[in-house]
Amino acid sequence: MDGLDQARRQELIERVSMQLRAWNLREPAIVLLSMHAPLAFLGSQLLLVAQPFLGSLTGDRMARDLVLFLEDPQNIELLAARLNE
Repeated sequence: MDGLDQARRQELIERVSMQLRAWNLREPAIVLLSMHAPLAFLGSQLLLVAQPFLGSLTGDRMARDLVLFLEDPQNIELLAARLNE
């Protein structure tokens, strides 16, 4: 799979951070992201297995992009930094 381009990465960071804030999960998400950043790749692989089901809920493009997003540990750091703002 190809990686995400910079614009799509920023879009995902904004979308996920806005959704976590709307659900009042900003603080737990920051803790989870900080503690489990090394396991993000495993999470991406689990999402890859669940992609057919997840795609029916979020759309195929979003499911694929979430898998690609979690594959790169730098994206987790960027998301945590965005949530800290």
